[in-house]
Amino acid sequence: MAGRAAIGRMCVLVLLLAGAALAGSFVPDATAYERAWRAAQPCPAAGARTGASSHDCLRTVGAVIARTEARRPKRRSWLYFADGRPLTRLGVSSEAAGAFEKGDRVELTVWRGEVMEVAGERYVWHEHVTTGGSVAVAAAGLALAAGFPGAQLLLRLRGRRRPADEVPPSALPYGVALAGTGAWLLPLCYRHPTSLLASAGSLTWLAAGSAATAALFAWAWHATRIRAPLAPAARRPPEEGDVFVSARFLEDTDYNPHGFGTYIVLGGGEPAVVPHPGPGRFAARRIPAERLTVTTVRRARGTEGDTVPRDWHIAELDDAGTPVRLTAAPDDLALVLGALEEARN
Repeated sequence: MAGRAAIGRMCVLVLLLAGAALAGSFVPDATAYERAWRAAQPCPAAGARTGASSHDCLRTVGAVIARTEARRPKRRSWLYFADGRPLTRLGVSSEAAGAFEKGDRVELTVWRGEVMEVAGERYVWHEHVTTGGSVAVAAAGLALAAGFPGAQLLLRLRGRRRPADEVPPSALPYGVALAGTGAWLLPLCYRHPTSLLASAGSLTWLAAGSAATAALFAWAWHATRIRAPLAPAARRPPEEGDVFVSARFLEDTDYNPHGFGTYIVLGGGEPAVVPHPGPGRFAARRIPAERLTVTTVRRARGTEGDTVPRDWHIAELDDAGTPVRLTAAPDDLALVLGALEEARN
């Protein structure tokens, strides 16, 4: 099952990277098209009279709406022109099809053989021009999305010497790092799709963002490290005052009936299971430390990962011949086990 999951993540990674590369290949053409459209000027009057206007200039043609066909927003709507001039129909948004009416006189702006604008008295429709920045954002977004299955594969690789059914750390810290990277990278790609290194401003933006990304990924690497279980004697509870630790027994016992305990209170008295983080020991149930013996401390395995946070450890205990499991964050678990050992002695 783990092998199939790894293969699935690898396929997703490859597909996302391929999509990013494909989208990136369209950035120069989209940028050039956008710039040409923004720089286009009206055709010379002589060219307009003779019909010999340049391919790259803006030609204005009059037309009359014969009828409209408005469809649902996600479907293409149509404008039909009287006598099929200058064309039979034009695909527009549903909003535009609803705004124009039969008999409306409109002006069509034609550029490179395409109708880019329809202007009437009540409404003006513009053809959507895909910008180089939006294509660059799509490419960068796909590349960032590929980072998450890549992080999951990295975590599997880091834990390759661990038991096969052990639950790996969550890849969420890498997700945070990728989101933080997107917060600076996507706006940069939108504003400078083909000129990331062309100005001092973009270079400064890129350098500062790269430093932030390096810090985020260093934090993610540290946060997802596989920590070895701590020995029970590594930490001792305070001698005075209650300390409430988020921890719970996974089995129903006489001191944890129906799994009601979500905290263990230490320090001011004998260790006890409580359903609250304090203050006070209301509803506390004493843990019979004299009956409990630690057999092993390990990471979560198999289906335990569905109920236990991935960064928590599990202590397997012998309760007078009955196996029970106690789980908590690594440092907290060592604290609880140390307190149980103190109470037992």
